[in-house]
Order: sequence, then structure tokens, then C-alpha cells
Amino acid sequence: GEHVWLETNTGGEFNTAIGAVVKLMSSGKILLLDDEGKEQWVGASNINSVRPMHPTSVKGVDDMIRIGDLNEAGILHNLLIRFRENIIYVSPPHPGETWP
Repeated sequence: GEHVWLETNTGGEFNTAIGAVVKLMSSGKILLLDDEGKEQWVGASNINSVRPMHPTSVKGVDDMIRIGDLNEAGILHNLLIRFRENIIYVSPPHPGETWP
């Protein structure tokens, strides 16, 4: 299915969109599977809470400056992808240097 952002207004301290995949569209409703593995139905009255995800955000990128969705949700989604694939690393401050 199509990858989308789902705006979640939970009223909590951290309100940011979450990645999701469209699983089903039926009778003006959309069934989404979000990044946390939860299924969520979005009705016609809340359709504005769903927006398309840029293709670079779907599989993630090595260099975050290349993210098409360069915002909080895009960065967090990219970090989640990298964490799940065990691609967590940092570079030394300058080429050729090592960490102390």
C-alpha cells in the first residue's frame, strides 16, 4: 500500500506525525497500519490528518539531508528505520580522526 503520514493529536507533550501504510480503503474510510504496528481507521471527517509520504522517507536515507520530508516526523521515521535495520553509527568529527 501507499506510505503516508498520519497526524496524531493526542494532546500529549509530543505531537508529531507517524508513518503508516494504507491497508484498505472502504466506504470513505482508510485502514492504516502505523509504525508502531497499530491498525487505525481514518474516516472522511479526519481525512486531512493523512498526507502522502515522500519516497525518500519510505525506505530511509544514509544522509538525513537527503530526506524529502525534512521535518520532525521525517527525521524520527528515518531514525526508526535505521534502528530496526541496525544501521546506527556516527562518524568521527573529521575524516581520518578517531574518537578518543
